[in-house]
Amino acid sequence: MAGHKGQPYYDIFLRYDMWLETVRKERILDGEGFALLLDIDRTGSLTASARNLGMSYRKAWGLLHDVEHHLGFLLTEKRRGGAAGGRTLLSGDGRQLVRAYNSLIHETDIAMKSIAKVFFNRVNEINEGK
Repeated sequence: MAGHKGQPYYDIFLRYDMWLETVRKERILDGEGFALLLDIDRTGSLTASARNLGMSYRKAWGLLHDVEHHLGFLLTEKRRGGAAGGRTLLSGDGRQLVRAYNSLIHETDIAMKSIAKVFFNRVNEINEGK
C-alpha cells in the first residue's frame, strides 16, 4: 500500500517475484515450483498436485527433475503404486528447502514493506509538488 487512507496512491501496491536461476539466466525454481513442492507436501501426490496447480504431470515431473539436477539433491521420495497406490512425499532435503524458501519470503516481505514505504513517500512528494 502506497500510503494512508485518503492519500492519492492508497490503492496501489508494489509487487515482486523471486526465483532461482543459473548464470545463463535459466530459471530453475520459482513461485510455481515452490507451490508444487508445498502441494506435494500437502497431498502426498505428484499427480494430484499437478492437477491442483493446473499443470500436466509431465511438466510437474520435469520441473522436479530439473531442480534436483541443478541443486544436486532429491526433493521427493517416490513410492510406486500397487494395491495401496503410489505416493510422492517431500524428502528431508525438500522440506528443508521449503522451510528456507518460506523464511526467505517472510524476511523479504519485511524488507520490502520498508523499501516500498520509502518509495511511495517519494512518489507522494512528487504528487504534492504538483
